[in-house]
Amino acid sequence: MAEAPSFQPEYDAPPDPRDHDAFRRWLETKPREWSVVIAARAALRVLPLVRTTKASATLLPVFRATAIARFAAVYPNRGIEAADAARAAAYAFRAYALADAADAARAAADNAARAAASAFDTADVARAAASAFDAASVAARAASVAARAASAAAYAAVTTTTRQDALALKNRAPAERLARTALWQPGEGMEAYRNSFEPRWTGLRSDLISLGKHWKVWTDWYDELLGGSLPSLENSEAWEAAFTDVQHPSDPWEGPLPWDDGPEAVNLAIKARLDKLQASAALDVVERVIDDRLEASRTPDPLPLEGISSPVAIVRRPDGRITAEAGAFAFPELPPSLTLEDLARTLATCRSQAERLRSAATAPTFNGRPDYGEVFAAYLEWLPTAAGTGNILLADGEARVLNKLFAADEGILATGFAARLSVFLENHIGLRAHYDEVERLYQAVRTGRLEAPLQRDAVEGIKRVVHDNTPAVFDESVPPVVDETAKPVPEPPPLAPEDRPPPDPNRPKPPRDPIADVDPKKSRNYIFAAAANRIWEILLKGKDVPTAIEGWHRTYEQMKPHIGPIIDWLRAFTGG
Repeated sequence: MAEAPSFQPEYDAPPDPRDHDAFRRWLETKPREWSVVIAARAALRVLPLVRTTKASATLLPVFRATAIARFAAVYPNRGIEAADAARAAAYAFRAYALADAADAARAAADNAARAAASAFDTADVARAAASAFDAASVAARAASVAARAASAAAYAAVTTTTRQDALALKNRAPAERLARTALWQPGEGMEAYRNSFEPRWTGLRSDLISLGKHWKVWTDWYDELLGGSLPSLENSEAWEAAFTDVQHPSDPWEGPLPWDDGPEAVNLAIKARLDKLQASAALDVVERVIDDRLEASRTPDPLPLEGISSPVAIVRRPDGRITAEAGAFAFPELPPSLTLEDLARTLATCRSQAERLRSAATAPTFNGRPDYGEVFAAYLEWLPTAAGTGNILLADGEARVLNKLFAADEGILATGFAARLSVFLENHIGLRAHYDEVERLYQAVRTGRLEAPLQRDAVEGIKRVVHDNTPAVFDESVPPVVDETAKPVPEPPPLAPEDRPPPDPNRPKPPRDPIADVDPKKSRNYIFAAAANRIWEILLKGKDVPTAIEGWHRTYEQMKPHIGPIIDWLRAFTGG
């Protein structure tokens, strides 16, 4: 029988959610949006545990309460009326009292809505904050109680995932982004869902449809949220609002939902709202396609540069989509004096040191720039674990940013942190000896003839196109590569003379880097431009092919306005 895990304490880490008072005290020190997200996700996870043995009217409050809590979590800046969420909570509470006062799954939904109501109550900020923290902790506890009643495995899963959400927020994940992620993450969480919750949801979905096909609006809604939110009509702000009384002037409906008229009236009203959204979206698409094609007919296609090898391999998959591969940068070229065992040891050493330094750089007691923690996180994401994995070029780019930060902060970093950072950078520089392609790439960047940076609006435009057309046209591997190479390199300002400590020959210093003369910003711009050039080349080849996958022509049209400045920059850089 599975047991809820025992968590190891760390500084300012969220406590075990089973300790209700400690968890509430921890939430009191955090932004109110955290409480809303934690409460909403806890309630959504245990929604399948709600029973259908009572009249169907008692099920509607669960969906209403979780829908308003979910909306408040995803759109914290939307300015929803506290009264909307408060009415949902009160409506839920009355129904629960009539049906089954001990139903903890319903209590979780109720308190999630209460947390949303409190978080947006601006009449009394102090009282609102306290109420939000309390409602969130009660929602988390109620979710755990509901899961525990189902099985020990379900209890362990809900306790663990609730704390994982709290840890993600502590580690600087934006609350609204966390609210959009899948409720159950790969690994133990997904296994627990499949074993303890998926059968219950399958049963609840079937029971709801047997009560009336109008319940399909809610079963489809929950299915969408289970997997996380992809950019689409579903999971748009208007789509989320259709299940609530939140109103925006641009929404194609007026007035609240008829909650007092019973489930069928409410569900049919929601379906009418969704139908209006679909019709409006279809009309927008038609108008946009006509406009885009008229514009495209007047503007010739920018031609990709030939002979430019993208450092990140951009290729088409057998299913027709565009994917990113590490290519040569995933496979070492070992000189005779080195073996694969040497590579494995060096990689393990660099990863271990980077993890410790990232932990130190993200601790509340760290007095340095927050850039250190962010750069170490990116380094660890790209650092290979073995031959054929990761991308040493992108990891090396982050290591060079760390060297740049270290050089700017040489006299002020804590001695212990600086010493460990110096050793780490020495080990990473040694790692390059296993990857000859890195040196060849930097030699190409050295010869670049242009110092001006890429146009940021063009870069951001291409990022948007890639994200908006993933996974339809782009494989999930492409957005992380585009994001990594598009992000600006930190530019630490030099210390004022009066802030510099006196020279100390014993203080740790950045190690000498053989490629220090290659500007990290310049190399990052080149990698992005070469990858974008290759993506455009593939899009052009496939845009007029009748068998092109759905969305291909739209992606081409969306990228066309942005790719020209990128190709112009690359041409000036390479002299092509």
